[in-house]
Amino acid sequence: MYDFEPVEFDFDGDGIVDATAMPLDLDGDGYEDGTAVALDSDGDGVTDLVNVDLDGDGYTDVTALDQEGDGIIDMVVADLDGDGIEDVAAMDTDHNGVMDNFAAEVDVDGDGIVDQLVRANDYDQDGVVDSAHVYGDTDGDGQFDTASQIVTEDGVTTATTRYDFDGDQQIDFMEEEVIADADGDGNADFYSVQVDTDGDQQYDGGEAYANNPETNSLELIAAEGLYDVEYEVPQMPNFDPEAADPEAVAGDPASSMENWEFQEATNRCTLYSQKFVIEELTGEEVDIEDFADTAEENGWFTEEGGATALNMNKMLDYHGIDNEMSFHGQIDDIEQCLNEGGKVIVSVDSGEIWEGESDNAFAPVDGADHAVQVIGIDRTDPENPMVILNDSGHPDGCGELVPLDVFEDAWADGDHQMILCH
Repeated sequence: MYDFEPVEFDFDGDGIVDATAMPLDLDGDGYEDGTAVALDSDGDGVTDLVNVDLDGDGYTDVTALDQEGDGIIDMVVADLDGDGIEDVAAMDTDHNGVMDNFAAEVDVDGDGIVDQLVRANDYDQDGVVDSAHVYGDTDGDGQFDTASQIVTEDGVTTATTRYDFDGDQQIDFMEEEVIADADGDGNADFYSVQVDTDGDQQYDGGEAYANNPETNSLELIAAEGLYDVEYEVPQMPNFDPEAADPEAVAGDPASSMENWEFQEATNRCTLYSQKFVIEELTGEEVDIEDFADTAEENGWFTEEGGATALNMNKMLDYHGIDNEMSFHGQIDDIEQCLNEGGKVIVSVDSGEIWEGESDNAFAPVDGADHAVQVIGIDRTDPENPMVILNDSGHPDGCGELVPLDVFEDAWADGDHQMILCH
């Protein structure tokens, strides 16, 4: 095997090495089959860009970027099929050295049409993907006709897949599979599948299997029809403290409503939600313009794109607010926090909250596009519990009332992300 020596380049002639090229022999056969070029684009002595030519054809196949120049790679993009188009990316969205967001576009048959699109997140940053969305084009017409959401937590993987058989971008068939490995030995202890055969997004049949320790195999334990009910989204009123039973309301929504503001035509929902919480917990007024400037200067927010999911609590941290961000939360977690005097921020699908409309299931976008503060849960009518929001994105969002089941659906689109503050 060759013992290659790196070649150093000083492109701008300032006496500082700007780039180092290293020939690669990836298969160990003694012949150069690729080259890696490390660049210090700003001349500060820290490598911030690495281009890798894996197959030695003179074209970059993998690029690694250090966007902040702190010596930590923030993004890796790759062109795996050599067509000159980046098709895989991994990102470190909070710049802590752990890749937590992944994306891939795959052209299986090489016809120039993306056959599969993958979006995945490692929310707890343990190196294991917690949630993924996978879209497929099974007939090669350039339109996605399968959409899967896969969530893994505590050894349980839930995969929900929707199918569009006739190309009208409406759900024709849906199934949900659950696989549990309780003891972590790599073998499934439980498996279930539910199906929606008429595309109304209500499961109407299913089967369940459990592991038989004597045979160490899954055996059928249940097979029956499930439920099929009609679903209507009721109109959304605002919370009236005088009409509610105080004993049946979690939190202090009337007090929280005093801090509500409308964000106008901006992308500042994450900032306003944090602003509301900070003002309530500290009693100090926050200037939204200064607040936005600070968030933007630190890379936690942009006016054009808002804030990423993992940056939704950065201004809370900045102001010293004790908070805990997590995913796959439960409504009981929110209710307990509110009853203890805490404050709650969640990410939701705004379309479901405001209009009762889900995103197109076959459109590769994250359904959670909005942050709101949950200020109460009203169970005055036990048959119709309501979640109370301070929603900066709606002109009538002060004490906005959302039916609990509608809120649950909208919250699920953000993988039940919540920030509990004390």
